[in-house]
Amino acid sequence: MVSQVERDYAAYVSERGSRAGDALITDPTASANYISFIYGFPDSESLPAGSVTETTHRVLTENPIWALQYGAVNGPKPIREAILAKLKRDQGISASMDEIIVTAGSSQAIQLITHLLVDPGDTIIAESPTFLGFFDDVRNSGAHIAGIEVDDEGIRVDLLEQELVALREQGVRPSFLYLLPNYQNPTGACTTLERRKRIVELAEEFDTLIIEDDAYFDLRYEGEALPTIYSLDPNGRTLYLGTLSKTLAAGFRIGWVVGPAPIIRRIASLKTDGGTNIFGSFIAASWLPEHFERHVDELRRIYGQRRNLMLSALEAHMPEGATWSVPTGGFFVWLTLPEGIDSGGMLAQAREMGIEYLPGSACFFDHSGGNHIRLSFSFARDEVIDEGIRRLGDLIRSELAESISG
Repeated sequence: MVSQVERDYAAYVSERGSRAGDALITDPTASANYISFIYGFPDSESLPAGSVTETTHRVLTENPIWALQYGAVNGPKPIREAILAKLKRDQGISASMDEIIVTAGSSQAIQLITHLLVDPGDTIIAESPTFLGFFDDVRNSGAHIAGIEVDDEGIRVDLLEQELVALREQGVRPSFLYLLPNYQNPTGACTTLERRKRIVELAEEFDTLIIEDDAYFDLRYEGEALPTIYSLDPNGRTLYLGTLSKTLAAGFRIGWVVGPAPIIRRIASLKTDGGTNIFGSFIAASWLPEHFERHVDELRRIYGQRRNLMLSALEAHMPEGATWSVPTGGFFVWLTLPEGIDSGGMLAQAREMGIEYLPGSACFFDHSGGNHIRLSFSFARDEVIDEGIRRLGDLIRSELAESISG
């Protein structure tokens, strides 16, 4: 056995690499040991294994060579056609084949866009709190972050305008605005139509781009779908991100960016992977027209019921002073506890009690928000949600009692 020499590798690491922290390991198999409210993992039992098996057999019978070969960096033609057809039908987005690129989920899309648009020292504007998966790319880019508060109607456009004015006075044009307008991660808020229109106006007035991350568009449990920011933008300033991870299956790692062709070509020049999941792309392209709508209807039933179970459990078990969001779609409820409670400090004890959640501080750039918790209802089975929330309520009461006695 060769002995391992202890070595400090910092001297070998690039500037970008030196800004990177430890990777966030999200493992559904580990979360299966808990009543897990921590990550937005899809429901395991609803994954469409049967129809995917049938579709895989058909693809390997009808088109085995190109399904198993390297493919176009923008994605094989069949998957781009299938996604564009879905976007036109459901989102009202009309785009051409040279205005879309397939990525390894929307996470790779964010990474590529950040590499393309952001230099060290630049400024990015984002909602606060926001998707924790966005943080690594921003930190690694060396950009400054301007966080804008989110309320029940989405990003505060009055505060957004104030920030844009202040930056312009400093001679700064933001690289882009990063937004999750539908069932925002982590708060569950849905940006109103009025605010969506105002965001488009502000991007034009202050000469910046919009990154519209719309992972949960299809998972709406009540109300009517609102127009996407992309479809409201006549000026070509919006890049629209989507994914099949929450609908077809996360394991496919298929997402996309829709945007102006010159930007898509630039993104493609940075995407040196030989094509994203070519085999899976052919399967997904064949599966989508036949199965997508029916499968999404079933997912809406499953997740809508889980949302209702969680809301009922919170009503029954949360202590006085706790409040929570009531999302109309997506995977998350945003729980706010009385000031002085540290949800991060409680997590180890929560795991000892057989439950887990995401501390709110993980969703803020400055690690504030310690009295918040993001609760995902997507992965926990129906029959354990009430018990998990009951245990969480007991833990919070214990923390409150300690804070009062201390």
